[in-house]
Amino acid sequence: MSCKKTRKFKISAKLTLYFTISILLFAIVIGTVFALLFREHTEEIYRENMKQTASSISKIMESVIRENEGSTLWEAFSEKGENRKPSGAVYIDGPRLIRLVKEITEADVWLIDSKYTILTTSQDSETEYSSRYIFRELPGETQRFILKIYQDKGYEVFGESFSDVLGENCMTVGVPIYTRRGEVTGAVILHTPKGQMTEAIENGFIILLMSLIMAFAIGMLISIIISRTIAKPLKKINVAAMMISDGEYSVKTEVRSNDEIGELAQTMDEMGEKLRKAEVESEKLEKMRQDFVANISHELRTPVTVIRGSLEALCDGIVTDSDKVTEYHRQLLGESIYMQRLVNDLLDLSRLQNPDFSINITEFNLYDCVSDAVRSGRRIATEKGINIEFNYDNCIYIVNGDYDRVRQMLLIIIDNAVKFTDNNENSVIVDMKEGCISITNTGVGIKSEELPMVFERFYKSRSEKNKNGTGLGLAIAKQIASRHSVGISVSSVEGGETTFKFVFPMKI
Repeated sequence: MSCKKTRKFKISAKLTLYFTISILLFAIVIGTVFALLFREHTEEIYRENMKQTASSISKIMESVIRENEGSTLWEAFSEKGENRKPSGAVYIDGPRLIRLVKEITEADVWLIDSKYTILTTSQDSETEYSSRYIFRELPGETQRFILKIYQDKGYEVFGESFSDVLGENCMTVGVPIYTRRGEVTGAVILHTPKGQMTEAIENGFIILLMSLIMAFAIGMLISIIISRTIAKPLKKINVAAMMISDGEYSVKTEVRSNDEIGELAQTMDEMGEKLRKAEVESEKLEKMRQDFVANISHELRTPVTVIRGSLEALCDGIVTDSDKVTEYHRQLLGESIYMQRLVNDLLDLSRLQNPDFSINITEFNLYDCVSDAVRSGRRIATEKGINIEFNYDNCIYIVNGDYDRVRQMLLIIIDNAVKFTDNNENSVIVDMKEGCISITNTGVGIKSEELPMVFERFYKSRSEKNKNGTGLGLAIAKQIASRHSVGISVSSVEGGETTFKFVFPMKI
């Protein structure tokens, strides 16, 4: 019992742990993939927005240059009245435009003309250009970035080479400005601090993390519910199994589910039912064994006692009269014959009950076997002055079986019918109609409460007519019928007719 109380890691806890690990791994994988894709997508959006803004500024510059009939970018930004060619040229307030774009996009704007003059505003003035950045003083990587925009017919360039120049980590996009003839006359460069993008990515990561934590919590709750749902019927099955192991075979798991657990529970219930039936059968067999031992002891005690008493009387010289000695000898012979019959009947019954005992199967006409048994029965009946009538309507009914055993079965019933017929005027009637045989006699009959027991071993009537019976005849007849798949039944009216009926298959 101590082993049953030992607590192990419960299956519900195991399932919860496995579900939790699975959800955690799933969250890590999905979170990592999403983070990488989100970062890449965010950077792509920022680059695309910067490119559109730079392209818009480039289109404005191109329109101004066309309106000024091919003037340079510097001329478009020159103050009104200075070096204006031709007349009617459009003037743009460059510093205010740059400042406006910066306020809208939060990006630092550089405009570069064909001579690589960098036009940008200072931190202090909204109306003046800054002279802080000079092309030839820029780092080599930064100069190559700008020069690439002017190559061939112009390139749209992305990079981060301006981070050292601007003193902060930023993303840069450069877009060329074209003349009417399609030549590159300048460039628009936008610098966006990566801090804004990083902040957006971090906010996205925070939302992702919160979502994963919430999903993990919900998944944990669901895993606990699922694990308990699975573990609950298993616990019932375990309890039922322990009760069955303690001998309580009638217990049921009470688990009803259309899955493998339900099948296991059903199997457990069926096993318990089979064990219960086996226990009942075992108890029945044990009782039969005890009854058998008691009956055989009882049946043997009387003849052994008589034989011993007779022999002691003869050996001690108590009986000396020749007539008495002869009587004692006959009594000894009768008791010996009874014991021999009892032993033979026990051997027959034991053999017939053994499934490994083979019987001699042949094909024969059932009429021949019944008429043979009737002839033998008539010799017994003649001694009592009782007639046996044999009625039949068909002489040919072929069956497969052991001829001698079938004859023995019929003769046992005929002998009983003759034995219990109480009036010489009443005949024993044997009727045969194809495969159905009935043997009827009129006498004391069998009580209704005794009918279910007539085929049990050592059951016999205690009447004077059956004093020499062993109580095994009907049990032997029942076993012979069972080995030949013959249906056997009995009906009786107390103080009236008793009929034993046999139903043979076409071929046994």
